[in-house]
Amino acid sequence: MFHLIFEQTDKYSYRDPAAFIKDGVIYLFFTLVENAEDGQYFYVAESKSTDFIHWSEPVILTEKDKSKNYSSPGNVIEHKGYYYLCLQTYPRPNGETYGNENSRIFTMKSKDLIHWDEPEILMVKGDIPVDKMGRMIDPYILEDNGLFRCFFKQNGVSFSTSTDLKNWEFQGRTDCGENVCVLKQNSEYLIFHSPENGIGLLKTKDFQHFEDCGVTTLKQSEWHWAKDRVTAGFVLEMPKNYEYRYALFFHGDNEEKYLFGASLAVIQINALTELFNH
Repeated sequence: MFHLIFEQTDKYSYRDPAAFIKDGVIYLFFTLVENAEDGQYFYVAESKSTDFIHWSEPVILTEKDKSKNYSSPGNVIEHKGYYYLCLQTYPRPNGETYGNENSRIFTMKSKDLIHWDEPEILMVKGDIPVDKMGRMIDPYILEDNGLFRCFFKQNGVSFSTSTDLKNWEFQGRTDCGENVCVLKQNSEYLIFHSPENGIGLLKTKDFQHFEDCGVTTLKQSEWHWAKDRVTAGFVLEMPKNYEYRYALFFHGDNEEKYLFGASLAVIQINALTELFNH
């Protein structure tokens, strides 16, 4: 089942979805790109739905500042009475085409999924100065039997571990696209990622050996709104009482009118193998 959620306009673009479900409400977080008279601004925004069809008007959660450009929410996890949303900065203060070398990753926390505290930086390289951490974007945090695994784009995908979301130990990296989303099924980890075009899948059991399971571009040939790229796949596992087991959120690029032009969509499926059979 396919639904186009937000289609780009001359003023706004919608990118990098991350979803969370609680008490029947789907909370969707994403990058909102605003085309203003003095250039583009990036924000993290939020919308809600109960049926994947009707979505509330986006609410902006982060400040208007080109030197920060908070964006690319990765996912939400629950920990000790709080919800944590991971996100990036994507600074373009001097009109850079892409986020500069000061791009870093952060978390924001909330009690209710609506009101969020100020972002706090993730020290995923351990106890080193922030300016020595290197450019990093697109975080995703997986809770794994009491251990937190943070994945982020740096030299492919890099990964670090923590037991408290504050003290991190860098573990390694592997070749991979961007915007990773990681699910654990039994003893295997599924890493969804975005290569040059499409949504790819890697499998691993130990984060040392990886199996490449291919790439899908879904029905891109039929979607003018996604003609330039299908990317940023996010897989949400649904509760057992839902008709579909998974919801795949993604964005499609169409940069005919401006850079970073994109629209958000979702496909509901029952088997992850369906993603690679289009």
